[in-house]
Amino acid sequence: MTSFVRCKPAFLAFAGLFAVYSVFWYLNNPRLLVLLTIAISLIIILVLGSVFARDKDRLQSEWVFLVLLISFLIIFCFIFPPFTAPDEGHHYFSTYWLVDSLPFNAHVTNDGAFLVRDIDYALYNSRQPGDAINSASFDSVIDGFSLFGNGQLVPFSEFSFSAGGENITAKLGSIIGLQIGLFFGLGAYPAFYMGRIGSALVFCFCAFQAFRIAPKGKSVIVFVSLLPMTLHLAASYSYDSGIIAYSLLVFACLMRGFFGEQRSIGKREVFIYLIISVLLAPCKVIYSGLILLGLFVPLSQFIDEKTGRFSRFLLIFCVMLSVLALRLASMSSLVSQTSDSSRGHEAGQLYSFGDILLHPKNSFLVFCRTLDSLGDFYWETTLGYSLGWLQENLRFPAFYMIPYLFFGFICCLDSSDEPSFLAAPVSFLFIFAFLLAALGSIASMWLAWTFNYENVIQGVQGRYFLPALPALLFGLRTRLFRFNSTSISVVTTGVCVMNCLYLIRFISVASCL
Repeated sequence: MTSFVRCKPAFLAFAGLFAVYSVFWYLNNPRLLVLLTIAISLIIILVLGSVFARDKDRLQSEWVFLVLLISFLIIFCFIFPPFTAPDEGHHYFSTYWLVDSLPFNAHVTNDGAFLVRDIDYALYNSRQPGDAINSASFDSVIDGFSLFGNGQLVPFSEFSFSAGGENITAKLGSIIGLQIGLFFGLGAYPAFYMGRIGSALVFCFCAFQAFRIAPKGKSVIVFVSLLPMTLHLAASYSYDSGIIAYSLLVFACLMRGFFGEQRSIGKREVFIYLIISVLLAPCKVIYSGLILLGLFVPLSQFIDEKTGRFSRFLLIFCVMLSVLALRLASMSSLVSQTSDSSRGHEAGQLYSFGDILLHPKNSFLVFCRTLDSLGDFYWETTLGYSLGWLQENLRFPAFYMIPYLFFGFICCLDSSDEPSFLAAPVSFLFIFAFLLAALGSIASMWLAWTFNYENVIQGVQGRYFLPALPALLFGLRTRLFRFNSTSISVVTTGVCVMNCLYLIRFISVASCL
């Protein structure tokens, strides 16, 4: 209670600011949906404030994290109309194709088409133009919602899919959710949202387990899990949801390896890490560097040195085998691609490895020009300043992202609850794993999305950096500054409050467009 007395002026000041902020955005668009968002945000903030006032250490509880994560995932799941997350139309029908490919469904035809319900196809067609979020898109959800509606099966062939290109392991949640919706004959909207809910539940389970497993780095897990961009992806059909979820588990296992008790890693822990690695590695090869950090866990942490050495061999073998089995075809297509390609309505010749390697001066200029032109875009979209598939009229002012940067900075500091640091060489390897993922993302878009006459690399988004962000934040930990409070409590409270303010502004602007 003493801490509350000291913080009382700050709480009163924030209460006044929140009141003014809420009134402004409600008057900007006095709709029931805006008022509901304000009410939910107020409840979350009041609960956080009461817990912080009584005992801020309670905010370090895994159950508090779980409740907050579920709350925000539910909001993000339903606040975005269908097909308004990044490439969600493609991801939705790839999930549909995977559901149809299950043996007990067998709805995939010999010519590559697969069967979908006409009501689901109609939903896609009704939302396709621009996939914009506006007042009409919210009204269409309410007007078109029907709990049940089987419809007729019709062939669909607008997209083509392959097992090696759809990151099946990262879409398990959406596959299960959509299958349940179709099995019970739910209407187009309920079946669609069942897939989102399945994806969100798998992410929530993985993030919660990561928080429980990690002896250190919990503030990093909280920060990455509750970022607006992470929540947006986790509550969608995007395979980024599964990729980020598995990367959090990998990071938690690494924390246990480096900071757990000596001789605490046995065959069970090794097996779990291998399973997670096999799930993550084939999704995108660029994140393999994060997985291979497990090679540097000291042998003293294993139950015996023989287990430690053998686990390193197994890790390399499993990563290579899973990548070769599921990603070799897509990787080779990048290397050998020489024909004209299309990008939306544009057509042209994409960059090849030869273009990059044989013209080093031009490649150097293109790379540096890209960082100079789009560097701000990368870090902002990592945090989430532009949701709704980069919809320009919903972009947030950059100053909304500055508090998120501050809480990310806190994750890098020595604090009273997590006074833990990696050895300098290992810390460098954590940072290098992030750089490898970031440069890999840029290189992949250079080859797969950039025409050879363009002088800036196209298609790279900050969300590609999220899976490796925990490695960067923990690798940057420094003793130069000390945070004289519990970092987990402050990061949890701060990010959740910013998310509430974010949601109020977002729904007020979006629902009046």
